Amino acid sequence: MKKFLHKAIYWLYSVFNDRTIAPAMEEIDVVIPVIEKDLPVLPLCLEGVRTCVPHPIKNIYIVAPPQEEIRSFCEANGLVYVDEKSITGITPEELDMKITCDGKVIDRSGWLMQQLIKFSGAVGTCRNYLCIDADHVLLQPHTFISQSGKPVFYMSYERHRPYYDMIIKLTGLERTSRLSYVAHKMIINREQLASLHRYIHGRRNENWLQAIVDAYDRTQVSGFSEYETYGCFVKDKIKLPWKQRTSRYTDLADYNSLVKRFGKRYKSVTFPEYYNH
Repeated sequence: MKKFLHKAIYWLYSVFNDRTIAPAMEEIDVVIPVIEKDLPVLPLCLEGVRTCVPHPIKNIYIVAPPQEEIRSFCEANGLVYVDEKSITGITPEELDMKITCDGKVIDRSGWLMQQLIKFSGAVGTCRNYLCIDADHVLLQPHTFISQSGKPVFYMSYERHRPYYDMIIKLTGLERTSRLSYVAHKMIINREQLASLHRYIHGRRNENWLQAIVDAYDRTQVSGFSEYETYGCFVKDKIKLPWKQRTSRYTDLADYNSLVKRFGKRYKSVTFPEYYNH
């Protein structure tokens, strides 16, 4: 019943709050954490960014492990490759985030690593950077900074209690929205993020990365969200419905075909691995 009500709230929000926001012509960076399995969908993600982001893009950074196939892809597509260890100082193996859930041990090190990369603020040079998941494809124009300078966050109907519990542990802040900031993309301002890092340090008496690792509930498969945490912290913002579709790999096609098939109804489409296995 709660799930139905939550989706009903989102539907009403989508009907009455969707609008066009004029974009600021401010240069941004784009940051995409990648591993080898992302390469089949990544070209579509990049085409969506280049087609649907109205802000000038200075550089697109691919943050990934040192694998030759990923390096070659970056060189062939005009992307800036960044070794993921240079950002966090550790590899996923060294992070060693093992979760025990329902009697099973699950390795969530790689999953958490890509969130730490986006949450670091250490990639790129622009004041604002757009994080987007490698399996997420924009189909319609997306404004991320309004002409008044406010960030534009896209809201989903996800509702995951462990994310909010973690935010309370890190910041003491309660949930600020009935909807979720987990929408596969987010514009992040480096100054705001640095303030959040300092806020976490002041509360936990340890740096933001160690605080996340130490506070993580190791009985939860998904126990932290960078998007939810940052979205909750930022006060002055514009919120829009995300209107996205989750699809299987059988729906993969060239970009124009995806736009033609899904673009009238949806703003984006995502091809998550978990949904295809």
